[in-house]
Amino acid sequence: MTLPPSKSGETDRDVAALRLVQQFQQALLRKDRAQIVDSLRQLIELAAPMAGQWLQLAPMAADLGEFGLARKAIDLFVDSSGRGPDALIRKVDLLAYIGAIDEALALLRTLPPNVPDPFSHALSHGALASAAGESEEARLWLEKALRLRPQSGQAWHLLAMVVDFAGEPDLAERLFAAERDMQAAPRVERAYYYYALGKARADRGDHARAFAAVARAGGETRAEYPYDRVQERQSALEAVRGYDADRIANIARQQTEPTDRSIFVMGLPRSGTTLVQQVLTSHSQVSEGGEINLLRWLVRETGDASHPALDGYVQKAGAPSLARLWHHLLDQRFPRPGRVVDKTTNTTRKLGVVAALLPEAPLIWLRRDPLDCAWSCFRTCFMENIHWSNDLGDIAFFFRLEDQLLEQWQAILGDRLLVVPFEELATEPEPWIRRIVGHCGLAVEPEVFAPHENRRPVITPSVMQVRRPINRTGIGSAEPYRKFLEPFVEAYSGS
Repeated sequence: MTLPPSKSGETDRDVAALRLVQQFQQALLRKDRAQIVDSLRQLIELAAPMAGQWLQLAPMAADLGEFGLARKAIDLFVDSSGRGPDALIRKVDLLAYIGAIDEALALLRTLPPNVPDPFSHALSHGALASAAGESEEARLWLEKALRLRPQSGQAWHLLAMVVDFAGEPDLAERLFAAERDMQAAPRVERAYYYYALGKARADRGDHARAFAAVARAGGETRAEYPYDRVQERQSALEAVRGYDADRIANIARQQTEPTDRSIFVMGLPRSGTTLVQQVLTSHSQVSEGGEINLLRWLVRETGDASHPALDGYVQKAGAPSLARLWHHLLDQRFPRPGRVVDKTTNTTRKLGVVAALLPEAPLIWLRRDPLDCAWSCFRTCFMENIHWSNDLGDIAFFFRLEDQLLEQWQAILGDRLLVVPFEELATEPEPWIRRIVGHCGLAVEPEVFAPHENRRPVITPSVMQVRRPINRTGIGSAEPYRKFLEPFVEAYSGS
């Protein structure tokens, strides 16, 4: 990122902007987060004449957790571009990127259907409507996307998330017929398509062909995003290195900031974490929730997630400084008052940092039958986010690491860590919901027993499941596929 060279007649603002850009670039080279953010803030306050470069800075600010700055940067881009639809569609992208789904969808509805082009508009509109729980609107736009591009694997996948193919024979036949032409599509598009095909076959009770389609999808995805078991094991070892109950308590005693705004919900993907998030965000005192993914900035400050790294940082800068950074990041993402549910998938690898620095934060860990959870992970399109989910052996490897982590954290944290069995929650929701709500220090409210009526956006693969009343349909879901899942069973059992 650069500004034009200095010219005669340029204004003081131009000179100041050039100085700040140089300062910003130096901070990037040093990976100095505080200086990066300060330089970016000053550039925005100056409304520096950077035109299209604001489009690069907006997602950069978002990645830093500075959502307020990201919004201001994209607005500067929109203003500098004359507020035309081509600029506003980029704001839609930024809003979706930071999780402002309702806002992004509302803005997209105001734009012409050919911006940026008819297919991209339809695909984005369908994806945002699906996340917002507007399934009929989502279907309308996704079917339009498929009329424009019948071999779009991504459009088929998004559509598969909002329909039940058991009652849609004509749509299923269209999906099946598209397979031949998908062979020439890019690998990622093929992966999306085969996840959709697996969903359709499963909906129609064709278990053998459903598994074959999902396995094909996993193979395509694994080729694009390989999994590193060595790095994964190292991450798990680092997560608990040096921690015990006394060391966590020692750091917690040094915390002088309030730390009860966050509620952490952990567990394997597809284990019920989104359901618990829906329960909690139905409460009047809980305003927001999601896969926030902001803890990484605390860990970057300490160096890694281990106790030696955290303790070294605390000795130099104090525990309150990291809590203040955490509060700032939360306020940027969730400016409304109220408690926040963080269900980021990798929180189990940062739980020591959480437990020590945020001693008032409730901790909840979901458990689900391993076979059901494995099949659900295997059939779900996580794409580049969760690399271990594309191979049954890798799933077993990851599950065993998480089992070990849970055992270690239970021994260290005791009753502070509430372990919730998904099967019991689904079978007898009322006592478990009362227990979950009480664990978070909340009074019981009627709304928490009807989480399916919670209309907040959901951007995980559980988007449609949590729109239905709590039920037992997920229990035993892997049974029809048991013989196909033997590689997982053997690897998970250690045989």
